[in-house]
Amino acid sequence: MTETITTPEQDQATFSEAMDGFFDDLGGTVGVMVQELPGGRTLTRNHDEVFPTASTLKVPMLYELYRQADAGAIDLTERVTLRHATRTAGSGVFQHLDDGLQPTIRDLSELMIIVSDNWATDLIYERVGKDNLASTMQTLGMEQTHLPMNIHELFSALADVDPSDPKVDYHFLKEYLKTYEPAPDNVGLAADARNDTSTPADMIRLLACIDRGEGISTEAREGIIRTLKNQNFGQIIPARLPEGRDIETAHKTGSLKGIKNDVGIVYSPEITYAIAFMSKGQGDIPEVVDRMSRASRWVWDFLTGEQGDASEENGA
Repeated sequence: MTETITTPEQDQATFSEAMDGFFDDLGGTVGVMVQELPGGRTLTRNHDEVFPTASTLKVPMLYELYRQADAGAIDLTERVTLRHATRTAGSGVFQHLDDGLQPTIRDLSELMIIVSDNWATDLIYERVGKDNLASTMQTLGMEQTHLPMNIHELFSALADVDPSDPKVDYHFLKEYLKTYEPAPDNVGLAADARNDTSTPADMIRLLACIDRGEGISTEAREGIIRTLKNQNFGQIIPARLPEGRDIETAHKTGSLKGIKNDVGIVYSPEITYAIAFMSKGQGDIPEVVDRMSRASRWVWDFLTGEQGDASEENGA
């Protein structure tokens, strides 16, 4: 039987006060959740609030890919021929390479995470299947997570165009994304099941499942965590963590207009914990990134007992 860990009320109160100091004066909403692993103290702020996932949807996709590989439904060594006619705009490197490249499915998953490659993402989304992805999220108890759109469909929603229209291709969306300004009520920014959405609580649930290898083999667990540790974008969770302490962060960021997210696991000799930052309605993304990175360091200091004056960290 798993031991139930109770978070002291004072710990939650201290956390809430610190997170309010970081985020209360921002224009939009920020949700944060932290859980010591395995099954330790849990600290929350707006953890059940629904947020657009942006590219953090790629973590559930990575889990589902490895789950199906375990089941023999997908061969991670299979090579896929990339044709420019199917390119997806936005982040990533495959779109800039020669037509006819043949990466393995595992290569696609690696670049989907570490450089947030959108073309690789859509290829994997198609391979694992939307219904399978939804079923697995429900099985894991991620009841507020909905991933109805691939990246091409999401960008089409932001542009308010039909994703099946032949004119809505790579070049159309690439040009649109240069200066895009969707309306506040656009489906691509919605915090409901029409859009790719989740909560900090659901993301922490998934990260904890990955860490303990729930529903996947040991080999799959190691593959997922290794890929997440190879992340190239480190401006939030790992940015201000102490150097020279053998700290590794397995995480995935996500960005859209007014949205900045980062979800992952911090591994170190001192402590292991899952942490999720999600946001919406933000007007100053660089400021949000800075606040989240400072909050991430505050969490490290608090959990390890190295906490100083929180007012120094949040700039008060």
